[in-house]
Amino acid sequence: MAFGRSSAVATNGHGAPAARSNSLHRPALTATHVLHWISSLIVMSIAAYFIRNYRNNTHLVYWVSIAAIDAILFLPALLLPAMKSYKGYLAPLHWIFSYLWLTAFIFAAQDYNYNNCEYNSPGPFVNKCSLKKTLEAFAFLAFLTNLIGTLLEGRLWDINRFKGKREMAPITNQSTTAPHAVV
Repeated sequence: MAFGRSSAVATNGHGAPAARSNSLHRPALTATHVLHWISSLIVMSIAAYFIRNYRNNTHLVYWVSIAAIDAILFLPALLLPAMKSYKGYLAPLHWIFSYLWLTAFIFAAQDYNYNNCEYNSPGPFVNKCSLKKTLEAFAFLAFLTNLIGTLLEGRLWDINRFKGKREMAPITNQSTTAPHAVV
C-alpha cells in the first residue's frame, strides 16, 4: 500500500478485473456510426452520378453496391448505442464491412492515383478528378470509421458480457490442515 491507497483490484467474480464503461464510450460509438453512414452515402452518391452520366465499370458498381447495402444495414446502428440493452452485437458486421471498404479504397486508389486521373474510371477524358479524389477520400473514411467501430463495438461487448450473470464467490486461501477429532 502506498499513501493509504489499497492495491487490490476489483474483480468481476470470474477472476478478471472488473471492466468499467467510459462515459464517452457510447457517444463515441454513435459519432463513429454517424460519420460512417454519411461517408457511405457520399460514396454512393458520387458513384451513382458517375454511373448515370458516364461509361461505368465494375468498380463503380462495387462502390454503389457496398455503399447502398452499408447505408441500409447501418441505419439502425445510428440509434443502437443510445439503448442500454445494446451490448455491441454489430462488431462482426463492422469487421466484415471494414474489409469491403478497404477493398473499395484500394480500387479507388488504383483507379485515380496511377497514370493520369482523367483517363481512368468512369471513362476516358472525364475531367472530374476532384470528384474522383473525393470518392477515394470518403471510401477511406468509411473504412477507417468501420475499423474504429469494430474496436468500439468489441469493447462494448467485452464490457457487457458478464453483466447480469450470477456472481461467483471468490476462492479464499484456507488452511490445509483439518481440525483434530476429539475422542
